[in-house]
Amino acid sequence: MSTAIYREPTPEEVELAHQRRILASIRAVLAKRELELEHLRDQIISFETRYIRQVGVLYRQLDEWEERIAELKVSQETPEERERYAREAAQQPEPVLSDEPVPERSLDLRNLFREVAKLIHPDFAIDDHDERHRTRLMAQANEAYRRDDAAVLQRMLNGYDPSTDSWNANDMASALARTLAQIEQSNEDVEILAAEIEALGQSEMAQLKERTVQEALKGRDLLAELAAMVKGNIGMAMRRYELDLGRARRKEKAFNPNPLLSAEAPLPSRR
Repeated sequence: MSTAIYREPTPEEVELAHQRRILASIRAVLAKRELELEHLRDQIISFETRYIRQVGVLYRQLDEWEERIAELKVSQETPEERERYAREAAQQPEPVLSDEPVPERSLDLRNLFREVAKLIHPDFAIDDHDERHRTRLMAQANEAYRRDDAAVLQRMLNGYDPSTDSWNANDMASALARTLAQIEQSNEDVEILAAEIEALGQSEMAQLKERTVQEALKGRDLLAELAAMVKGNIGMAMRRYELDLGRARRKEKAFNPNPLLSAEAPLPSRR
């Protein structure tokens, strides 16, 4: 027969355990959302790479021909036209520049990473289990820093408190308050991630990716069709440039008086 004495947990301890279970559940949702966002981001990056390879390079060629056409047009402008364009440009309102300094994002990211490292670095572990746990967290922090993902680092800073590893039972109120604050922050992080996922899913590249997938199910290669369309536009731009260049050359020849003047000049008299 066991002589161990069972101690009934206090209401505060029961509440703390309950809130910690809630926190663990929210963090599980948060981790799932982070994986969902990372997966969606990887899919869009992969599709964007394919889009650039098939279509984007063609758009760059089209832009180059459009720039040549614009430069040729500018070179043929008369002084009166240039003066008129300058007056119109001077009448345009100037952009309003903000006096607020531009934040140094890279510096902020480094500082945030350092703060996270101070909390979770394995050198501060109290036992082998804690060291393994901190090593895993440190790997996640390094990966977030590599991706310039300040949001993940901020969530780690808000959601992990090493002091809870060596929790003092006499500080029950403080532990409960800390857990409630972490729950609130984790809920906000879940909402932020949900908004990021929705915004990324509604982005132009994500919409084009979805259309490409849907059209592929119908037997159409949407990117190939886009590439063919841009190639056609490049051909038209090249033809337009050739026509504009020909007109410019004919205009120069027609208005060049030197050959006519030299032909009509009287011959010098012989003496």
